[in-house]
Amino acid sequence: MSLGRSKIFLFCLLAFVLGVLAASFWQIEFIYLYSLFLLFFIGFLIFWSKRTWRVIMVWGLFFVLGMIRLVLSAPTINDPSQISFYNGQDVVVEAVIAEEPDVRLDGQKITVEVRGSSPSFTKEGVRGWLSIGGGVLRGRLLIKAPLYPSYQYGDLLKINCQIEAPEKIEDFAYDKYLARYDIYSVCWRGQIEKVDSNQGNPIKAGLLGVKSGFIKAINSSLPEPHASLLAGILVGARRGIPEYLLETFNRVGVTHIIAISGSNITIIAAALLILLQGIGVSRRHTFWLISLGIASFVVMTGASASVVRAGIMGLFVLLASQLGRASRATNALAFTAFVMLLVNPKVLVFDAGFQLSFLATMGIVYINPVLQKFAKKWPGVFGLKEVLITTLSAIIMTTPLILYQFGRFSVVAPVANLLIVPLVSVVMAMGFITGLLGLVSAAAGSVVGWGAWAVLEYIILAAEFLSSWRWASLGL
Repeated sequence: MSLGRSKIFLFCLLAFVLGVLAASFWQIEFIYLYSLFLLFFIGFLIFWSKRTWRVIMVWGLFFVLGMIRLVLSAPTINDPSQISFYNGQDVVVEAVIAEEPDVRLDGQKITVEVRGSSPSFTKEGVRGWLSIGGGVLRGRLLIKAPLYPSYQYGDLLKINCQIEAPEKIEDFAYDKYLARYDIYSVCWRGQIEKVDSNQGNPIKAGLLGVKSGFIKAINSSLPEPHASLLAGILVGARRGIPEYLLETFNRVGVTHIIAISGSNITIIAAALLILLQGIGVSRRHTFWLISLGIASFVVMTGASASVVRAGIMGLFVLLASQLGRASRATNALAFTAFVMLLVNPKVLVFDAGFQLSFLATMGIVYINPVLQKFAKKWPGVFGLKEVLITTLSAIIMTTPLILYQFGRFSVVAPVANLLIVPLVSVVMAMGFITGLLGLVSAAAGSVVGWGAWAVLEYIILAAEFLSSWRWASLGL
């Protein structure tokens, strides 16, 4: 076998990814996977002197390890210490809000981490409460609650509810969607009593506090819907954005500017990279400036797992630019996927944001150079040509998945992205300054805020104009 070490390493990483993929669709007992792992390991020892077979055995080991990693990420079904063990029963438990509540117009969804020993349960047909016998209960629970009273991260709640296992909703695998967050129990109707506050991680609570204060500063400096749109662009807060505006962005294919995902940050990072280098900023300074911006973005949005993954993908685009060679970028991309799947293997199949992130990055790394050569003779002004081609590269790769997931194709997406994406970095910079000044004084924030308002007004008008075309979006 003439493969070099770099290629062998790449195929090891890809074998692990394929193993996670196979286990996502093919359920197999752990004992059989363990046996298969031993078989490949013994083969590795037997064929030590034969390089080709030795490498094949290593690939087999990585493939089985990928399968094992996904199997180990699932909870033990018959474990009484897991809250999911009691699905279908009425429970009374204490739990701490583990994530920022997802507030919608019709209510809020709260993810809690169950805490407490010897909680009580009741079964259908049995009077009174039954104790599980002194063990500590673990696991996450998703609760749907009315809009008020409001809750926040770290609140300790007493919950009385009949919990259920999440189920598939029509064509949407809702159970798999929640599984990626380690949620295997839901409560749609229950009683909630707030017991205490500030019971969460103090660092995470501080980050979410910064985010909340920042959003309040923006709201005090700008009118609506511009304030909500700016909050959506900067920190992914979409609560106050009107439904008509969200639908408009959907039709023209620019929803990514208000969605915290790797594809969003990837496209914006690539655009910033081109624009900064276009105005004479060195590659090294550009790398550190954008990296600092991405790190600040992650902190301001609360540093949730999905945001951290998105930030990593944005940094990868910068790293790929620094590496230069496509082969190095390929290994780095595969290693990034490997590390992310080690942390949470469920995102490979059941997280559209994860998939879009990698597809957008692959488009920028592999398709972008081809399109750049094709458009070499096109006139370019302030890097706008490069921004358009970069955006197109990401769109080409992500469109098939978007069609599959959402059943919609935006005909005007290339034009919309050309008109809007270059200004996103401008409005982010002005919005960031507006928020910081607004924390000190609403009047000071409003001064810079009017500049941000003008750019946001342009974005809204451009999106509405393109969305008004009858053939702007095709439903499939």
